[in-house]
Amino acid sequence: MLKKLEIVGRIPFFSDLSENELLEVSQKFSEREFKKGEYLFWEGEPASYLYVIKSGKVKVLKHSAGGKEIVLEVVTPGEICGGGTIFSEIQYASARAEEKSRVYSLSKRDLLSLLKTQEGLAQGVISFLGRKLMQAHEMMIGLISGKVEKRLAALLLGLSEKHGTPFPGGIKINLKLTRQDMADSVGTTVETAIRVMSRFKKEGILGSSSKEIVIKDKGKLRELVREV
Repeated sequence: MLKKLEIVGRIPFFSDLSENELLEVSQKFSEREFKKGEYLFWEGEPASYLYVIKSGKVKVLKHSAGGKEIVLEVVTPGEICGGGTIFSEIQYASARAEEKSRVYSLSKRDLLSLLKTQEGLAQGVISFLGRKLMQAHEMMIGLISGKVEKRLAALLLGLSEKHGTPFPGGIKINLKLTRQDMADSVGTTVETAIRVMSRFKKEGILGSSSKEIVIKDKGKLRELVREV
């Protein structure tokens, strides 16, 4: 399992910091454990902490007026949770541990204090928020287009960038995601997600293994994402 300094060093906010600066930052993170089903934070409560997943899996979600869950993101080890709202007053969504999860947390007060002393941090934060805004726009376009294929293609491309490693004949995604996780991430049913993934396999876009995701034709996924 990765150590705290390694995990914090992978956060986009801190990627340009020197080793000494990174050490100072990592010491401000505290470690917490959440049981399966326990919430890290709730929509509407004060945005007080930045979380980084050490182990486990967390879903960021919103609840509709009718009580339906809308999954916005599945957050896995090494990724930020709550980073998009740490500079606002309240949380725009809730975050729930889908399995026993350990996280590192940094208070909003400490992060704002670091912004005043670490020169490379401000640019990292701006870049991160810019990427989050772009991802939100892409998600909106995908939802408007109504094409599950487009949304799944975008999800697979994102996973390949964050968790992909070279593999014979393609890129293997080194992340344990269920079909339910994937369906939730693109706003569709498990049955539809399975059907689209099966079609991707038949068309040679994905490998045929059911135990792991191997992308064989990344170019085709990009083409699907560009289609509106």
